[in-house]
Amino acid sequence: MNIAKSVFLWTLCGLILFGSFAFAENAKTIAVVTMVQGEAEYQKAGQNWKPLSFGLVLDDGDKLRTGTEGFIALVFTDDRTELKIRPNSDIVVTAQRNDDYSLNKRVSMEVGELFTNVSQQKGSMEVATPTSVAAVKGTQFWVMVNADGTTDVLTLEGIVDLMNLLSGLNMDVGQGQRGTSGADGDVGVGGYTAENLPQFINEAMPKTIEIEYTDEEGNVRTLIINYQDAGGEE
Repeated sequence: MNIAKSVFLWTLCGLILFGSFAFAENAKTIAVVTMVQGEAEYQKAGQNWKPLSFGLVLDDGDKLRTGTEGFIALVFTDDRTELKIRPNSDIVVTAQRNDDYSLNKRVSMEVGELFTNVSQQKGSMEVATPTSVAAVKGTQFWVMVNADGTTDVLTLEGIVDLMNLLSGLNMDVGQGQRGTSGADGDVGVGGYTAENLPQFINEAMPKTIEIEYTDEEGNVRTLIINYQDAGGEE
């Protein structure tokens, strides 16, 4: 295998910006891990579970899980959609790449809590649970899945279309609303208070990310990203 190392240096203000061309050579690459705290693991197809590390490039179908004090943040490569995965969560990230390099993104979560921030949507984004699918229309929202599959969606901005997979019922969950989709097939929408929102941990982001990935020709490339942290919590 030929080994070639290419370094791209981008200086960015604010959140990490991934141009779709940076990963276009590798159709499997869909996201990058930007933060790991506590117990967090990943599993690629045909491999054992391994400790998750900052800067790991995620491929279509990778599995992630967090322990009792674990936390993972990741960014999708096409449109900077952010996921923040809280403790005791178990997810699979999948995506299909379109001709314009945008991704049709799907996060499947068996149990746990995650926050999604879709700021400049390309392709599509949805979160699937054992009972429901939450489809995004450019928004910030929480998804919380209980052990019995009951799914709560708390929308901070925008609109989420919440559909129950058992009954086919669906409802829009708008800003300031909480949608609940249960194992009985029912879907309901109401309000929520600040006390209902999970709390973020301190997220002091490092200033440099160095990521290695392999293109379709077997060349190992290194992407170095320097940026200024916008600071603060969501």
